[in-house]
Amino acid sequence: MLLITLYTLLFTFLTWHRFSHGVFLLFLLLPTYLLRFSLGPLPVTLLEVMIWIVCIIGLLKHARHIEESIMTLFRKHTLFTIGTTLFLIAATISVFTALDLRAAAGEWKAFYIEPFVLFLILYVSRDQLEAKTDIILPLMLCGIATAGLAIYQHFTGWMVPFAFWENDETYRVTAWYGFPNGVGLFLASLVPLAIYEVWQKIFSSQNDDWGVGRVGSWILCTVAILLLCTAPLAVFYAKSTGGLIGIAAGIGTLLLLNKRTRWPAVILGIACLGIVFLTPQLQGVRHELLLQDRSGQIRVHIWKETTALLKDRPLLGAGLASYDERIAPYHTTVNGEGIEIFHHPHNIFLTIWVNLGLLGLVGFIILLGGLYINTWRTSPVLIAVLTTLLVTGLVDSPYIKNDLAIFFWIIPLLAIATSYGSLENKYT
Repeated sequence: MLLITLYTLLFTFLTWHRFSHGVFLLFLLLPTYLLRFSLGPLPVTLLEVMIWIVCIIGLLKHARHIEESIMTLFRKHTLFTIGTTLFLIAATISVFTALDLRAAAGEWKAFYIEPFVLFLILYVSRDQLEAKTDIILPLMLCGIATAGLAIYQHFTGWMVPFAFWENDETYRVTAWYGFPNGVGLFLASLVPLAIYEVWQKIFSSQNDDWGVGRVGSWILCTVAILLLCTAPLAVFYAKSTGGLIGIAAGIGTLLLLNKRTRWPAVILGIACLGIVFLTPQLQGVRHELLLQDRSGQIRVHIWKETTALLKDRPLLGAGLASYDERIAPYHTTVNGEGIEIFHHPHNIFLTIWVNLGLLGLVGFIILLGGLYINTWRTSPVLIAVLTTLLVTGLVDSPYIKNDLAIFFWIIPLLAIATSYGSLENKYT
């Protein structure tokens, strides 16, 4: 607690005097949500403390712009604003439909309110921030640290839970998270960002050193290259099929949105699919892609159970932090094998529906629609990032985790900045 208190004071001092530096540290240290402690009866994480400090200081420094900024947000991004409003209203209602009010309030705070408030404060403070150096760079550095730890674990087993290290069938790395898919969920969406940075630096004829100077531009490019060398390997060592497919989808999206690479990407994609589905030696890969292996069958079974629950509770869902209890009456064996009850149904749309009810799902879809409309013509990299996230979300839930929820709300921040030049360093 002494170290946490000292760090909090130093972080507050830094953020007050250099707001952008505080934002940089927050994104660099996203895994600090794993450092948990209590303030009286209130359980908190170090990441939450940093979010509160950034939001309070941002509010104090830029309060006079809030009303104007919110009205501008609504006028220029109406669909996104409506979806967000429905999404957050549903999250609030779901606190009171939950079985455990305290646990539900904790999820409401950490997964919905804090990430959105951070998005709003950074949006209001956009003139004081540079997208690439204050947001993208620390995210990629965090990704390199995460990937580096995962690769080191592959050869040493350090910090890997016993169940994943000792069992040959489940030999997978976990990085900081304690479960393998956490590696893929965090790293997959960073890969399109890194590819785009390298592409812009090396191939773009309009490259202007990204507005951060020649040295800064090469630092960004070097960091992006390091991430590209480590992140896919870490996801592979984690055996996160959803993450690997998400990375492929993000890269494919970037190639399809570029006129020079569009048709080569189509031909390459068709060729790869042909090889996978026509080569007898790749039968295992086919089974995995078609959810015919053990992991895929478990996911299909989870979706059937969740669908049965939602048929009985279509409007309200299970409520926040209540899925694992409410799914219990619907839980059965898979091919005679008993499996554990998971905390979410391993599909982002089912997860949103079961946690927030039908209103939350509708709000989430409208929100996504607004994001795609905002970025379709202006920012191919953000289209690729969002596509990576959603493709990964077909077999997992890349939102219901503190760092993932924050990362999700960075996408609209950058998308809105792109659409009318908000952040000082436009992310296009």
